[in-house]
Amino acid sequence: MRSLASRALLGLAFCVSLLGCTTQLAPPYDKAVVDGLNAANTEAMTLLAEVSNGTDKGTFPKREDKYNTLIGKLDALAVSAGARPMPSNNVTELINRKLEKRGVTQPLQEDDATPPSAHAIRKIAETFERMRDHDMKAGLKPGDAKAFKGQVVVYFDQAITYENFLKR
Repeated sequence: MRSLASRALLGLAFCVSLLGCTTQLAPPYDKAVVDGLNAANTEAMTLLAEVSNGTDKGTFPKREDKYNTLIGKLDALAVSAGARPMPSNNVTELINRKLEKRGVTQPLQEDDATPPSAHAIRKIAETFERMRDHDMKAGLKPGDAKAFKGQVVVYFDQAITYENFLKR
C-alpha cells in the first residue's frame, strides 16, 4: 500500500512539474517590430490608394521616392523581424513525417531560423518592387493596382496577425 501511495505521489509531483514547463515555439514579442509594421502598413495603403485609379509612366518620377522609401523600410523591418532568436523545435520534422506516411510528397519547408512574419514582410517588399518596376515601365491600370493591393493585404495580414499573436 505504501508503494502505491509513493508512486501516486511521485506521479502527481511529475505532473505538477510538467505544468510549470513552457516550451517556446516562437520568437519573443517585439513592440518595435509591431510599431514598424503598423506604420509601414499605413504608408503602403496610402501609396496603393494614390495609384488605385491607375497611373501614367510619365508621372512615375513623382512616385519613385515613395516606392523606394517604402521598400527600404520593409527590407529593414524584415531584417529586424528575422533577427530575433527562434527557439529550436522539431515540429516541422514531426509534421513532415506524418505527411510522408500519408503519401504527401511535398514536405513543409523547414526554416526554424525565420519567423513567418519576416517571410511575409519580404514578400510585401518584393511585391512593391514589382509594382514599382511595372509603374516605371508602363504605368499601372486600375486592375493592376487592385491586384498588387490584394497581394500586399494578404501578406500584411499574415505578418500583423503573427506579430500580434506573440504579444499574448
